[in-house]
Formats: sequence, structure tokens, C-alpha cells
Amino acid sequence: MKKILIPFLLLFTIVFQLPLSASAHSELETSTPAEGEKVTTDLEAVVLTFSTKIESLSTMTLKNGDKEIPLQISIEDDQMTGAITNPLENGNYTVAYKIIGADSHVIEGNYSFSVDRPTQEEAPEQGTTDEGAQEKEDNGEKALNDQEKNDKPNNPTYFAPLTIGLIIVIAIVSFFAFRRKR
Repeated sequence: MKKILIPFLLLFTIVFQLPLSASAHSELETSTPAEGEKVTTDLEAVVLTFSTKIESLSTMTLKNGDKEIPLQISIEDDQMTGAITNPLENGNYTVAYKIIGADSHVIEGNYSFSVDRPTQEEAPEQGTTDEGAQEKEDNGEKALNDQEKNDKPNNPTYFAPLTIGLIIVIAIVSFFAFRRKR
């Protein structure tokens, strides 16, 4: 009886410890500007705040299409700031980050926002209807929805392989325990 009880106690302990260790990964908690936000003023910095302290080797890039915008990166505890030196042009931007969390796991992610600052040259055109503005807005929303579909987290998960491995180990131990009884 003791030979069967020990593997089951071991299994019970390991199974309940797995979710605790998996939840320690750093995650993006807040961002300025936020995902999908429409910025209408000059943006001075992109600020990302994570759920745990991040290491100084963490990086962030800002792109407008294929054009990368230079940032001055600073990291303090759980926050990474990318200072923007020149005003951003109107358009869609993608922030991509790669951090090393407190648990030493590499976490990658990205999100998008848009800049739509009014310029002095812009004047309402005669004959422009709300329908044209609505169409532009719908196209922007569609682009953001397409981007969201591609922004699945790249976080590795070890739960399934560990569970399968644990089941195999328990099956082998149980096989030998029952075999010795006969």
C-alpha cells in the first residue's frame, strides 16, 4: 500500500505546483499609448509597464510600416520607456518588445496604435460626407482587427509536456510496483 501511496502523493504535489510556477512570467500590464489608441497630440515617449521587474537587456522598437523610429530606451524596475526625439508623422505604428522578466524567461509581444494629429494645412473639403470618414474609420478598425489576430502571445508553455511526462513516469512506477506484488 505504501508503494502505491508515495507515487500518488508525489503526483498530487507536482500537479498543484505546476500552475504556481507557470504564472510567474512577466506580462504587459499597461502601455502608453494603449493598444489601438488614436494619438492626436505630440507623443514624447512610449511607456510599457510589466507585471514583474524586467532586466536591462530588454528591448523595444517602434515602426511605421517598414521604417523604424529611433528610441532612447530606459528601464527602471517593471517599466520600459522609449523616448521619442522627433514628432511622429500621422500613420499606424507598431511597438514590438522583447523583455527578460524576473524569472529570466524571454517574453516577446507587440501592439499597434495610430497617430492622427491635425495639421494646419488640413481644411474640410467641400462635398466631403460623413460616409467617406466612416469608410476610413472602418478600414482602420479592420487593420487593427487583422493585427490583433496576428498578436498571439509567444509565451512558451511547459504545462502539457510536463503533464505527459509525469503521467509516463507514474505509469512506469505503477507498473513496477504492481509487478513486484505478483
